[in-house]
Amino acid sequence: MVSFLRWDSWLPWSCVFFTGRYLLGYWVVFARRWPRGAVDRFKAAICCMSIVHGTSTSMAAAIYMLNLFYTDKQEMSWSPTPFSHKSSIMKFWLASRLGAANTRFEEAIMEYSTAYLLVDLLHYLLFVPNQPLFVLHHVFTSSYMLSCRFDTGHGAFSTIVLFVVGESTSFLQNVWTISLLTHSARLFNLLNVPFLIIFSIFRGVLTPWATCQLCLYFLFSREASAVVPFPLALYWMWSVFMGISGSLYWVSTHWAKLMSKEKSEIMRASASKTQLQTNIPKQHA
Repeated sequence: MVSFLRWDSWLPWSCVFFTGRYLLGYWVVFARRWPRGAVDRFKAAICCMSIVHGTSTSMAAAIYMLNLFYTDKQEMSWSPTPFSHKSSIMKFWLASRLGAANTRFEEAIMEYSTAYLLVDLLHYLLFVPNQPLFVLHHVFTSSYMLSCRFDTGHGAFSTIVLFVVGESTSFLQNVWTISLLTHSARLFNLLNVPFLIIFSIFRGVLTPWATCQLCLYFLFSREASAVVPFPLALYWMWSVFMGISGSLYWVSTHWAKLMSKEKSEIMRASASKTQLQTNIPKQHA
């Protein structure tokens, strides 16, 4: 029997779970906000699903990494004492973990996330087909995790690292998106700048750093080539790089909109001030 159709696989059950969250958002949470069939209603419904996925995976992955780090520090034979910096300790530990066989928890979280991506991908193909960046991102990411889960049996820890740096902004991003869709100006203005700053830090600094560590291991180490074929490792890293590029392009467009808005407001205020100053002599005259 195909492994992802086994009764103990998280993939089919997670597909049912996320489909239920999507339908809950569409038929219950936002049922009164938009008429049936409205595109924004579909987009808001997907946010309900995305909040659950992003929050749960980022928290679970972060707790798992921290627990694994301190467990390895106590139980494994390696010692961080030769290293003078904490960054060197982290790099050494990551290298020791990236080549390890997948654990059941890592397999479960990959199946859980793949299910989310498949349901989300179906949503984009059916209701929002004019978003090629999101479609390509989901295709690359899901194929990355499926090959890692069902083909190599190794490399799942790399997805755990990416979940921590890539999904930590999910809750804030989805609330920001809902405020944009519902035209909640007060909430949007409150979240817009903090969200863009936090998203830029995670996707522009932390994620590239993590990706660099993954590239150094999967593309330039003999240990990796023994468990993950080089062409597949190259595809994994290319998929991650494309995902980062898409995220940076997306956030840069929103920074540009914000700057353009601020510039327009400054020019409008300056024009109003100038007009007021020119009207003062006329009134006295």
